[in-house]
Amino acid sequence: MKLRFVRLLLTFFLGTVFSYGQEVTWLENETLENFARRNGPPQSELAHTVIETEAWGHKKTVIAFYDTTVQDSGETSQRVVGYIFLPQAQNTYRKTLIENFEPEGGDPKIEAAFFANADKDQAKELIVICSWTQFHYDFSGTLYGTFVFDDPRPGANPTKLSFLESVSRRVSGSCDCEWRGGKRKKSKYKTAASVKIGLKRLGF
Repeated sequence: MKLRFVRLLLTFFLGTVFSYGQEVTWLENETLENFARRNGPPQSELAHTVIETEAWGHKKTVIAFYDTTVQDSGETSQRVVGYIFLPQAQNTYRKTLIENFEPEGGDPKIEAAFFANADKDQAKELIVICSWTQFHYDFSGTLYGTFVFDDPRPGANPTKLSFLESVSRRVSGSCDCEWRGGKRKKSKYKTAASVKIGLKRLGF
């Protein structure tokens, strides 16, 4: 199971970067949710409560996650796509890809998105906890993964946030599962509170 999650992390780290760093406009009298819905992928649904934050020195930064359907080799699966909308000029935002959260046994589900210090600079990092329901012959339960993304450098306009693989792996929950033989494993990191405690233990 550990090797499977390591492969998953490597997939995120080495995945294709898409050109999503475009500018979008917040329309007059538009609600937060409508802004997020309008600027999401075609035929998608919101996968998590839309977040509005003042993190990274921007007022009204928006974070949104979307459920999308993916066709691959004749098979259909669900992917969650995350974007962060960083304010630029008045009513203008730069839309930047956070990550594509792929299926891993089950479909991805966003459990939490929050900010905490996860490296040596002062700016906090964006942290996303994702889960996947597991139903297999020899075990079942829920797989938890923590994904840490660095803040963009001042003045930079990246198409995708930088994924911090090493620290992500150290505070990822792995499988909260039960095996056929009776073995049971509890996930250590599956909430924002537990991940923040883990980061403090690592010295952040």
